[in-house]
Amino acid sequence: MTYLRSHPHITATKDWALSEEVLFMLGQCEAIIKVISEIPLTPEHRQRLLTLSLRKEARATTAIEGNTLTEEEIARIDEGESLPPSKEHLEIEVKNIFEALNKIRENVILEDTTAIITPAVIKSFHYDVGKNLGDHFKATPGRFQEKNQAGGSDGASESRDFPTLIQTFCDWMNETFGSEKDKQTFADQVIQAIIFHVYLVWVHPFGDGNGRTARLIESYLLLRAEVPDIASHILSSYYNDTREEYFRQLDIVGKRRNLSDFIRYAVLGFRDGLDEILTINQRTIRDIVWEHYIFEVLDSNKATGKTKAIVRRRRNVALHFPTDKFYKVDELIENNPFLMKEYVKISSTTRKRDFQELEKLDLIVKKGSKYMGNVEILKGPMSLKKE
Repeated sequence: MTYLRSHPHITATKDWALSEEVLFMLGQCEAIIKVISEIPLTPEHRQRLLTLSLRKEARATTAIEGNTLTEEEIARIDEGESLPPSKEHLEIEVKNIFEALNKIRENVILEDTTAIITPAVIKSFHYDVGKNLGDHFKATPGRFQEKNQAGGSDGASESRDFPTLIQTFCDWMNETFGSEKDKQTFADQVIQAIIFHVYLVWVHPFGDGNGRTARLIESYLLLRAEVPDIASHILSSYYNDTREEYFRQLDIVGKRRNLSDFIRYAVLGFRDGLDEILTINQRTIRDIVWEHYIFEVLDSNKATGKTKAIVRRRRNVALHFPTDKFYKVDELIENNPFLMKEYVKISSTTRKRDFQELEKLDLIVKKGSKYMGNVEILKGPMSLKKE
């Protein structure tokens, strides 16, 4: 039982501590998730965000391990296309992750069936990672290695008794965090996901695919914690975007036998990633409301003194007017294909009248010689207007 010497933490107390900063960030994460979950999105927008999330996670978790496929190639795979034969094994790696992520989502969200993490569950995730890869996968999918093939600064186990080690590891983790999600706090569930990820990489029970398997389990546990599926990619993407720091933190884990710094690193990225998702969702809702507001203000059926064609043109111009910053007229026309199409055969006088009318209606705002869509009108207080 050499694992008792190489991994004393398996039967000991927790080797991490949560600082006030980490606890505060976890509280922020929980609050942000509640807001994200309550934001109404159309099925079309939600599906778009989910597709983007799955693609980001599939690319990130494989890229960390050296997969060089681009975002465009990942999208093509997701849409059912095949890549050239020279990239077949890279394509299979990504397909495996897509299938695993969809299976996780189906089990946790659609069917509401979850299981505690056991050696069998870990091996099933590993099988999903390595299947159909042949010689490009230096392990038997779904089977622990018989002897350690890793080593060095990652703190990989020196033990050959991986079944016993992993069973003890799972028992210890389930005892430490509990196995029933309804009785766990949100913070416990997030920390459990991070710890499981790090320790599985640390123990290194497989000849290949340990990192991908660990990150899949992390995603699984985060979905169990009711992290929205449109945010499932956050940690994998964060690890990939900060890859050098990710491996540095894993190295620290192996040397110090303490996970406190890695937990802070992961929770910080998790919080910031959730905040970014929240911003995207809020912007999506803002854009939908802005579009509806433009249609309401420029309703051709209510127009008086103007032809429907004029109203329709002004409405379309308002819909395509940039809302990110102020632009000069020449910049607007030259850099916006839609506006160029609308005004290519119309005099500057007509364009000027259109802009004046849109400004009068508070749909665009002028500053000096520059214009911008007045989306801020949706936020600020309205002045009272006498009838």
